[in-house]
Order: sequence, then C-alpha cells, then structure tokens
Amino acid sequence: MASTATEHISLERLDSGASKGVLAGQGRSPQPTVDDLLGGGESDRAMQALPPPDRGRAAWIILTAVTVIELIVWGLPYSVGILHEYWVRDMFPNSESTVTLAAMLHNGMLLVGVGLCGPLFAAVSPKIVLPLQLVGLVAGTLAFILTAFVTSAWQLVITLGFLYPLSALLFFPCITILYDWFIERRGLASGIMFGGAAVGGTIFPLMSARLLSSIKYKPTLFTIAAMFGVCNGVAMVFLRRRVPIAPVAPGRRVRPPIDYGFLKRRGFWEMVTFVGVSSMGSFIPSVWLPTFAEVVGPTYPGGTGLVAIMYASSSFGNPMVGMLADRFPVGFVITGMCTTSALACWLLWGFGTNSALLVLFSMSWGMFALPLAATWSRMISYIARDDPMLPMLLFSVNAFVRGSVNFASGPMSTALLKSSVLKGAAGAYGSTNYGALLLFTGAVTFAGGLAAAFFPRR
Repeated sequence: MASTATEHISLERLDSGASKGVLAGQGRSPQPTVDDLLGGGESDRAMQALPPPDRGRAAWIILTAVTVIELIVWGLPYSVGILHEYWVRDMFPNSESTVTLAAMLHNGMLLVGVGLCGPLFAAVSPKIVLPLQLVGLVAGTLAFILTAFVTSAWQLVITLGFLYPLSALLFFPCITILYDWFIERRGLASGIMFGGAAVGGTIFPLMSARLLSSIKYKPTLFTIAAMFGVCNGVAMVFLRRRVPIAPVAPGRRVRPPIDYGFLKRRGFWEMVTFVGVSSMGSFIPSVWLPTFAEVVGPTYPGGTGLVAIMYASSSFGNPMVGMLADRFPVGFVITGMCTTSALACWLLWGFGTNSALLVLFSMSWGMFALPLAATWSRMISYIARDDPMLPMLLFSVNAFVRGSVNFASGPMSTALLKSSVLKGAAGAYGSTNYGALLLFTGAVTFAGGLAAAFFPRR
C-alpha cells in the first residue's frame, strides 16, 4: 500500500492547512496537499517510504550519475583549445577569426542554452523531460560526428557553436534531480557535481592532444562522440526523482503557476549582481594564461600545463566551497573566496614573471575563483524557499547571466590588452601588456564578492 501511495506524492504539495487559508483568502483555489490526495495516515506512511535525502546508496548513485553528465557535457568544451590550435594550424589557417568564434560559442552558447532551459522545463509536462534529454544526447553526439567532416571553418560555428549547445537539454534536469535528493548537504553535492567539469577540464585537453597525435583528426572526433553518447546514455539510466511527480487531474495545470514574487526579494538581485560581476573575470585566466606564459617564458609547466593545474585544483575547490556554503553564511563564504582570488590575481599573477608564482596563482584561482558556482545552490534555496518551481528557474537565470557576460568579457579583455597605461610598473604589470587586464580581473572578482557580502543569512 505504501509503494502505491508513494507514486502519488508531488513536489507541488503545500505543507499545511494554513497555506490553504492564505490562498483562499486571496480568492484562489488551494492546491491539494498530500493529505488531500491520500488521506492523513496514508500520507505519513508514504513519506516514510521515500528514500531519505542527503544520505544512503540511492542518493550517492544519483550524485555519481549527474557528476558524470556534468563531466562530459561541460568538460569537453575545455578541450576545444587543443582542437582550435589544430584547426588554425592544419585545416583553416586563413580563418582564425571564424574558428575562434566557433570555440567561443561552444561554451558560451551552452551557458545561454541552460539559461533558456529554465522557462522551457517550467512550461512543459514532466512526461516531456526524458524525450528532451534524449534530444540533447543525440545533438551533442551528432555535433562531434559532423565536426569530423567539416571542410570550411563556418561549419564549425554550426556544429559546435549551435548544435552542441543543445546538450543543455540533457544537462538541465540534473539540477532539479540533485536538488530533490540533497537538501541539508546541497552545497556539498553541487560542489561535487561541478567538480566533474573541472576533472573534464583537466583530462580532456590532454586526451585530445594525445589522440590527435596518435590516431589523427577524424578518429579523434569519432572517439569523443562515442564517449559523449555512451557515458551520458549510461548515466541517464540511473536518473530518477526521489519524490515522484503526482498524476495530473483533469482540468488542472500540468505545473503550478510560477510566483514571480522572488523579483521583489533583495537576495535575488544580490545573487544576480554577484554572478554577473564576478563572471566578467572568471574565464580570463584560463583564456589568456597560456599566451601570458609565452610572453614571460619560458615557464615550466607551460601555458597548457598551468591551465590543467587550475582545473585540477578546481576539482578539489568545488566540493570545499560547497561544503563551506552548507556550514556558514553563504555571503561570508563568497566574500572570502572572491577576496582571496582577487589578491591571488593582483599579487601572484601580477608579479608572476617566474614559474613558481604562476603555478601558485593557477592553484589559487582554481581553488577559490572557479568554484564560485558551487555557492549558487545555497543562494537559490534561500530565495526559492518552499516553492518547487523556482530552483530550476533561478539556476537558469544565473547560467544565462554568466553566459551573456562571458561573451562580453572576450572583447573587453582584448581591448584591455591594447592598453599601455601601466608600462614601466613593477612585475608583469609593466613588463607586459597584461597590466590593465590583471587589474580588471582582480577588481571585478573582488566587486562580485562585495555584491554578495550582505546576502541574507539562513
């Protein structure tokens, strides 16, 4: 009997009869509670039959599955730098700007795609979620297969810039599933999942370089496509909700309407400001550090090795930051992380004219700056409160803001590299043309931390 009852529990439930009274007082019909659907004692037995959140074998299997999908979907774009070098050198030497555009869109449009997924998944029936994920799986696999056959640089813009970002459809439901299974340890779980992308950012560039040198271009792309399809397909088998969605009664909405009252909450605007401002500098080191290493070099390890160290450090930093956000006020955690990152940028990178300082900077940036997204879950939980529809919408807002700012940071960083305002200053500030860029990266990172400093406490 309990298992039958479990199938009828919905995340859309309201907690108490008081909620009904409030809705009735506003002239709206209250949504049915678990008690309405099952009867008082029956709902208690059903709740006891649910797997516990935050612990147990089932929760960790779910976390492993979503981390694998994160690792593949978000980790592979980090290998595009190796492919970019191959395309420019061996395939399209006269189309560097077009190849660079495709590489930029590969990651940027994926972020924007996640941003658009929030309203999409909020509007469709839960029954459509799995078919949409399969569309994302096929699109991501097909993008790499078609990239193996490109004969012009503009075709890369289509395959990697617009087709691959559809894999956001595969990734996005992982967020709501993770939030369903983890409540008290949501920050830690989010950090572990985001750490998957950091692991991918460490291993995929090295793997792509080795494959290109050993089995050449087309087999390399086929191997990546097979890995994307098989690994993500297997991970999808293990995805399931902890609290099943209730059947929809005739005449009722498939999903409850979204309450846009969160737009009036101070915490929402502090979160968006933090994400937008800090994202201006988040990706600058991983983009420009390899070129910087050549300017001040030779360094050991080289630029690619420094970026690999950065992402390897981030794989440890993400769980650490998530765990801190679970235990301490998230505003304090963010301010501490951003301040540390800004100081590392100004001091270690700013005076980083030798290998030791650049290695220390790569480790520091990877530990404290790149994992800032692991704090999102705690901010989202506070803003969403008990509304089951808001977490996925708020996550998509953050992703959209991050992706949009990512596009803007490219032209801004290029313009800053043309500035010679610090010429003659100490360290790398005056001996290279990176001085203005270094100051900017540290400043926006520090300002992002200040924006979240007074985020409401739990």
